[in-house]
Amino acid sequence: MKTLEWIRMMMFVALGLIVFSACSDDDDDDNVNVSDVVLAAFNEKYTGVTNVDWDLENGSYYVAEFRLNGTKHEAWFTAVGEWVMTEVDYERNFTSLPQAVQTGYNATTYATNQWTIDDIDEIQRPDYDTVYKIEVEKSGQADMDLYFDSNGTLYKEVQDGSSSNHDMVSTGMPTQIQAYIDTNYAGATVIDFDRENGYYEVDIRYDNLVKEIVFNSSYEWISTSTDYSRNVPALVTSAVSASYPGKVIDDCDLVETATGETYYLVDLDNYEPDLKITLDGTITEVAG
Repeated sequence: MKTLEWIRMMMFVALGLIVFSACSDDDDDDNVNVSDVVLAAFNEKYTGVTNVDWDLENGSYYVAEFRLNGTKHEAWFTAVGEWVMTEVDYERNFTSLPQAVQTGYNATTYATNQWTIDDIDEIQRPDYDTVYKIEVEKSGQADMDLYFDSNGTLYKEVQDGSSSNHDMVSTGMPTQIQAYIDTNYAGATVIDFDRENGYYEVDIRYDNLVKEIVFNSSYEWISTSTDYSRNVPALVTSAVSASYPGKVIDDCDLVETATGETYYLVDLDNYEPDLKITLDGTITEVAG
């Protein structure tokens, strides 16, 4: 009797393991049913790829992970086959970047102050400039994400983890903002577009200068900041040298506001307050 009960128990355990294994396989199955429309769009855009694997992101985007020319790519498509973004992962291979981006990075303080590169991504989107994100780290400091345009201008730097490449999926720009850019900066290249804390931020390149334009929730212009970090005006360098001898200028923007103000906003390396320098050279320290 005991033998018969033991056999029955072992059969039950074995059956349970089979069922559990089958359920586990279902849970781990990452295969995505990709429509012919999405596959056709992918095959039209990319040839000669290997190791293609599909996933579903944000509930609505079909993402193809693959290798092209030995480099990992992720291409994002909508359900109707519209391409919206591709990420190219260069890992730590700095020399894979365009020379302009290498030069731009080497001109920053991150290249000379014991920061090391942890990861590099190239981000491609329709109707936007190609963006290069370089993640850097330094002992005792928060990791940083540095965003460069294709000309090598550092247009944004944020603490790592505060944003994701997924947030950069091209979703289109409000027509009111596009109209403002077309009217005031005809022919400008759009680098990035974002909405944060109720404000819209657009980064463009116009006359080889990068500008960050801010609008309120009603699409009204608030301010424009033009990056002069790689070509600091003499007015700024003279004012800083006179009042802060030995200090190095890390960032310099010309700020124009809807209230009629125009001034330079300057960030000094290893100095906490920012400097607000008016066009007559007057300096005011402001919170960074």
